[in-house]
Formats: sequence, structure tokens, C-alpha cells
Amino acid sequence: MRKTTIGAVMALALTLAPAGAMAQEESMTPHPSHIHVGLCPAPGDVIAPLSDVAGIGGDAVGAGSAILVEAGLTTVELALSDIVAADHAFVVHESADNIGNYIACGDIGGHIIEGSLPVGLGPVGDSGYSGIAWLTDNGDGTTGVRLVITHSGASAMAMDDDMDGESDDMDDESDDMDEEDDSEG
Repeated sequence: MRKTTIGAVMALALTLAPAGAMAQEESMTPHPSHIHVGLCPAPGDVIAPLSDVAGIGGDAVGAGSAILVEAGLTTVELALSDIVAADHAFVVHESADNIGNYIACGDIGGHIIEGSLPVGLGPVGDSGYSGIAWLTDNGDGTTGVRLVITHSGASAMAMDDDMDGESDDMDDESDDMDEEDDSEG
């Protein structure tokens, strides 16, 4: 059941991802990504190249204000058990032309859930990129890697500002309720 749930979550994430394409510029640069030996923030050599992380094509649906999602899907010729047996990290690079500039990095580790390992990626410096990768043991000595990133740019900041206002209103209502409780007691 959990395997189905994990698959459903990833399918949903990749299905909903085109909503972000509405605001996406067609000139968005693909981001090379790799599995490196070592850990963030200073990983070592590449042990497995991954497909570029890029904007998702197809018909855009949903809100035009959706936060952009970029994704890459790869099967690597390494067993999941081998990947987690030593220190490894995901690295997402700015572009092929600026391969030395890392925009997101995530140390590979965590809890394996029925053959799949979710891994968080954080921003490097002030890149604003973060994401998640799912590693899935294919059972044949290979591992499926689904890497999804997003950029917390102006859309996310505007949403955060809007959410802050709602939170304040809720706090005011809570204070009013506390005052009513005190007067009844």
C-alpha cells in the first residue's frame, strides 16, 4: 500500500507540475544534475550523471500564479544499497555553461520507505532553489531518480506576504475569543 502511495504522490507531483509552466519562460535554462561522492557543501567527483532538471513541457493547467517546478527523471546504473552505503550528494548546477556554480545540494540519506528514499535538497548560497529527490530501488541493480526543484522567487515571496496578513487576522480572532472566555469565567 505504501509503495502505491509513494507512486501516487510522485505521479501527482509530476502531473501538477505543468501548472507552474504557465508562468514559465520558454527560455528557461536546463540545470545539469549529478550524484557526487561526498557531502554538501563541498561534494567530490561525479559518480552518476543525471538528466538535466528543466521546465516541464505540455499543456499548462491551473493557476497562472503557480510556483514553477522543474524536474528530471533518470535511471542510474547503481543499486540503491550501494548509493547509501557511502557519503553521496545530489548537486544541481546553474547551467552547462556555469557548471561550477551549484544552485541546490542534498546529502543522500534518510528513511527508506518500501524501496524508495526521499531526499531533500536545499539552496546553495542565495540561489533560492530547493527541492526533493526520490530514489527508487528497481530491483535489478539500478536506481530510479526523480529530482524536482522549485525557485522561491517573487511568486513565493508575494504568497508569503499574503499569508502573513491572514495569520495576523487569525491571531486577532483568537484574542477576541480569549477575552470572551475570561468574561464568562
